[in-house]
Amino acid sequence: MNEIFIAAGGTGGHIFPALSIAQHLSRDFPVRFIGTKRGMERKLVPEAGFSLSFIRARGWNRTSAIDFLRAFGDNIVGLFQSGYLFIKFRPRAVLVFGSYVSLLIAFWAKLFRVPIFVQEQNIHPGFANRIISRWSKKIFVPVDEAAEGFRDSNQIVIIGNPLREEVLDWQGKDKEAKEKLGLDPQKKTLLIIGGSRGSHLINQAFWQALPFIEKLKFQVIHITGDESFQEAMKMAALYPFPYLIYEFYPNPGIFYSAADLAISRSGANVTYELFCFGLPAVLIPFGGATEGHQLYNAQWLGKKQPVVIIDEKRLQPEGLAQAIRSLSELPAKKYKKNEDFRFSAARIAGMIVKEIRRRK
Repeated sequence: MNEIFIAAGGTGGHIFPALSIAQHLSRDFPVRFIGTKRGMERKLVPEAGFSLSFIRARGWNRTSAIDFLRAFGDNIVGLFQSGYLFIKFRPRAVLVFGSYVSLLIAFWAKLFRVPIFVQEQNIHPGFANRIISRWSKKIFVPVDEAAEGFRDSNQIVIIGNPLREEVLDWQGKDKEAKEKLGLDPQKKTLLIIGGSRGSHLINQAFWQALPFIEKLKFQVIHITGDESFQEAMKMAALYPFPYLIYEFYPNPGIFYSAADLAISRSGANVTYELFCFGLPAVLIPFGGATEGHQLYNAQWLGKKQPVVIIDEKRLQPEGLAQAIRSLSELPAKKYKKNEDFRFSAARIAGMIVKEIRRRK
């Protein structure tokens, strides 16, 4: 009956920060995740040792009548399912990361007068979090720019993004990382990482660009996602340089440390990780991201360090190769020892626990 609900799921961009905070919360209260069976939480949350309950929830697609009706039905069912969870477990607090699951959970939290905490990772806050923020005790945002998207500044806490300590532990270990991966410490390494699920579009564009950059003699680390993994194995065999392939890797810190530049999407997690590791990057924001939030993230990073932003609709092999060449000529990366990112998970958890105890 003393549980804290965490509504987070879908991709690793929500789940990994949520798990970081949950590790600290669980020292004082049991934690239960609420998600859907379609997201990565189905695998990652139980592996981390936390309870997980499923509800039905789906984003609205107004371009298709069938999809709209399916979403309507799922969200109505999910509303009753989440209400049942509140009656059964009577949570002490709710932490939401922004999604339709979050909206359903926050509705019941408001009804049952359970304190709500919002965790926003993106520079441009999502629709769900903007709505929920009106009912919240605290709104945790990573940087100053992210606070501008919320109306009520009294609840905002600028606290950094809850990056995992095990990822940041690889900062400054370039040589060790390359040697552990079997790479040459003297050669430049290119990292391709299309988000927690990979990006088939980026994978294809990179392979088409390879003939244009082969003379640069990069070593390659490629996180492909499951859709492109088998094809990547075949492509790697065609080239003489070291080409490491991973379908998914839970701790990319070793890759960031080993890399000299990156090609990536610009979800919140990877954006702040690239920032902390000082990696120059070609960023290709996901066009389907809600309200274009990945573009805002990419533009923010571009103000902090060398970045080339390419619209995925204009992604061409020659343009990608040119961006890689221009970034490869830059000086070595510079790490940011930012305590707001290393310790934000502990600080967020501490504020939530303090509020719960204050309400006893």
